[in-house]
Amino acid sequence: MNDTAKTRSEAARLLAPIFFGVLCEEGADFESFEGRAVSIGRAVIAQAMSIDIERLDAGLCADLPDGCSVHDRREKTLATEVGDLSFAYRRVRDRFGNTVIPCADALDLPWNARVSPAARSFLVEAGACVSYQKAANLLARNGSRVSATTVMNALRRAGELCAEDDAALAEELFANGVVPDAEVESAQLLVEADGTWIRLQGAPGSGPERVEIKALVAYGSKERGGGKTRRVDAVHHGCVASPGEFWTQGVAAIGTRFDLSKVEVCHLGTDGEGWCKRGVDFLPSRIGTAGHLDPFHVSRCVLSCFDRDAARGAWHVMDVVNDGEAEEAACLLEAMRDLGVARPGKRTDQVIAYLRNNAGVIAAEGPSLGTMESENQHLYGARMDSVPCAWSAAGASAMARVISRRSSRREVPRLTRARSVTRRRARRSEGRILASLEAGGASKVVKSVGSGYLPPHRASVTGLSAEVRYAAGLDSGMIAMQG
Repeated sequence: MNDTAKTRSEAARLLAPIFFGVLCEEGADFESFEGRAVSIGRAVIAQAMSIDIERLDAGLCADLPDGCSVHDRREKTLATEVGDLSFAYRRVRDRFGNTVIPCADALDLPWNARVSPAARSFLVEAGACVSYQKAANLLARNGSRVSATTVMNALRRAGELCAEDDAALAEELFANGVVPDAEVESAQLLVEADGTWIRLQGAPGSGPERVEIKALVAYGSKERGGGKTRRVDAVHHGCVASPGEFWTQGVAAIGTRFDLSKVEVCHLGTDGEGWCKRGVDFLPSRIGTAGHLDPFHVSRCVLSCFDRDAARGAWHVMDVVNDGEAEEAACLLEAMRDLGVARPGKRTDQVIAYLRNNAGVIAAEGPSLGTMESENQHLYGARMDSVPCAWSAAGASAMARVISRRSSRREVPRLTRARSVTRRRARRSEGRILASLEAGGASKVVKSVGSGYLPPHRASVTGLSAEVRYAAGLDSGMIAMQG
């Protein structure tokens, strides 16, 4: 039966007497009527979905491929957005002896799922904005009750899927030279990069207390509207990773929004950290690059050299900095230190060195890049650095990846049935298939040698002499011969 106005009208006609009975109860007001109607409606929807799933399962198992047979029938309960969903399904044995669940395969339901895909997506979206317990409470308002741990596991798995996709995208770009499909063509690319530190779980003294989330935002330009300035076509990337891993995946993420083959110049704004400035090394060499030091960090560093009653001296130094004369500003700060206007000591010496080491990118000509510090606090810190939040390094990275995807309007990967297969299940399934083929007598399957199965006409020469390996290369055509 199709979803038509007629079928909906029929369903409404059947539900109306139930709702009317609730409405006519003594003391009923609209709030109680609405709440009861929603509760009844959810229960009816869940029951109808269960009936339809069992109907689908029966149809699929009535027409099984050759060599397959029904093994048993089991009950399953799923937490969903309309409440707990209970249904029976059949398990099938295929001709290799592996377990197949036709209903789950047809619906792309992950292995061992206890939460429906739609409910999982809701928990991931809610958990990226509020605490795990609050996300669980939000689902319970209209759906099933789950624990905060269930929400945490859903976010962690979503982050792992993001990491897998980010790594695959980076490999395609940097190893295989495959440029991602992009949405925007722009000759100019503006990139800001900075890190934000998140508190780690564990007792003090047992290891690092904080971990850095490396983050970037890339965009084509800015526009002003409604009293605010916003980035146009912004794409975010954040995670806990080494600089190389972060930038390869970050540039690949940028490539999903901006066509890298059309970019002519990239302006990179940083706070002067070494890993931030390395971003230019991962862009195509034909793209012109210009570095910019975040003015917020420069101002903060200069102000840290002066007491409150001597803050006017910092203004004079910043005036020189804003004129693009970083070396002159460093000399002025040195003179103020020697005269006692600025604080003597290690901090002022560090700021003087900071100004000189970054002279080429302080007050450089180019577009205004804004401040990445506030961006990190808005995106990551607001969710992850509030008391009493504390994270594992893996959990912090997973959350940062999910937040950056949502902020970029990039899809968070969905946990499919294929991606939910464990390594143990995959190995057992493969083993049964190989054992069945070998027992059939049609061919001989070579036992596992080294890293995998080798066809009968091949052998490994690893560990043999150089002459044997060279001869094997000649025979296989891997080494070119001249003459």
